[in-house]
Formats: sequence, C-alpha cells, structure tokens
Amino acid sequence: MVQFVQLSKDKYSEHALLDLNDLTGYANRVTLPIYGAEISRLALQYPLAFIQQENGFGIHLLCSLSSESPNAWITSEGKWLGNYIPAIIRQSPFTVLPNDEGERIICVDQDDPRLGDAGRSLFNNGEPTEFLNNIIKLLEQLYFNGEGTQKAINLISSYELIIPWPITVSHSEEFEIPVKDIFRIDEAKLNQLEDDQWLALKHVGAIPLIYGQLLSMGHLGKLLQILKHRVGVTSNRAVAAENLDAFFGEDDDSALNFDNI
Repeated sequence: MVQFVQLSKDKYSEHALLDLNDLTGYANRVTLPIYGAEISRLALQYPLAFIQQENGFGIHLLCSLSSESPNAWITSEGKWLGNYIPAIIRQSPFTVLPNDEGERIICVDQDDPRLGDAGRSLFNNGEPTEFLNNIIKLLEQLYFNGEGTQKAINLISSYELIIPWPITVSHSEEFEIPVKDIFRIDEAKLNQLEDDQWLALKHVGAIPLIYGQLLSMGHLGKLLQILKHRVGVTSNRAVAAENLDAFFGEDDDSALNFDNI
C-alpha cells in the first residue's frame, strides 16, 4: 500500500528522483483514474469508463477486464503503448492531499524505489529545484482539474446518465463471462435531457467528458485484441511490442513532458 508523507526540505533535501523508464509497477492495474483535462487525448486511443468509487463515480482508463489479465497498455519491457501516458502515472511518486486544517500539501510516496541519491535533485541549498517546481505546478493543475472533473461527474450521475456497460468476454467456445462494475453514458437518456440540464452540464464542463467517454467505447475491441495476444504468451504466441504499436500510430517522444497535462 502506498504511504504518502509530506514532502519537506528537511527530510528530502538530499534526495533525487530517477526518470520514469519502467512502468512494470502498473502492469497489474485493471483501470487507471484520469483527469477531465486528459479526455480529449485519451478518448482517441483508449476505452474509458466510469467506475463506482466510495463517494460516487470516477472516470477511468480501462487497462484490462479482469484482475487476472495484465495491463494491456504496458509491454513486458515496462513501456507504455501509445503516445500519451496518463497523468496519474506521470505525477508519481507525488500527489496533493489536504491536511487536518484543509490546506493542500505536496506529498510523496516514501517507499518509491525511484527516490534516492541518483537522478534529478529535488532541492538545492534548501530550495526546490526547477525540476521540482515543474512537478509542483503540474500537481496543482491536476488537483484543481480533478476537483472540476468530480463536480462534472457528480452532476452527470445526478441526472442518472451513468448506467452499466454490458461487456462479455469469451472464456472458451462454450461460455462467456460478463464483466461487472464498469459503467458508461446512457446516450438515449442524454438526448432526452431538458434544456436547462444541458446548460448545467455545459457550465461544469461535463460535455467533453460525456462525449469523450462515448467516443472511447469504440476502442474496446482494441483492448480485447491486445489482451488476447497477451494471453497467447503462455502458448508462445506473443506479439512484439513494435507490432502492437501499430494500434496507435507513431509514438510521441514528449509523452513524459509536463506540457498540456
């Protein structure tokens, strides 16, 4: 379990952070939470769905359809398939959390193996380095965008526009297994909304999220194909990473940059 602690110059003045070159730590993730600002990019390549959380719904990227299957978007070498890595990965090992007084504080996963003596320094003479300042800027943007995203999702949910997404996966020629706890937008009900409801959705920035999720559903077949190929590894039918890249087009070398979320 991740243990976040406050990032302080007293404790981390001598620490550095290695670049994020190996994503095998995410290889077993069935879904990844995403931010509203990412919808326009992720919806063009990956299936997105609503997942029920402790306090309502969240919007997630589907990485698999079972805890027994690997993350389809991460290769056996720990590389991400596609030209955009979700912000939840790029922001690691940092996050923003409220303290007991409700103030926002920068926190770090104290057990992250990338933290140590090697890599990019976090502090210089007791002050945050440019590298750390860029991370803090990203975290602040994501925090506020995350709040806005949740507000939009809560309104979408209040209009009862989030319904189960019926997905079944063939386990053998004899039977299929239904995938549970995955939700989508009810397009039919969306088209029946009153004008004031549409305006309310527009004002909270929910429209791109709604149509992004609907658009992304067309990529479910891509996810199923890649998972099928991955299962083939056990029977020596593995597909090379360069062949899987054809699902996405050319890679973007700037995928790990903080620009444009």
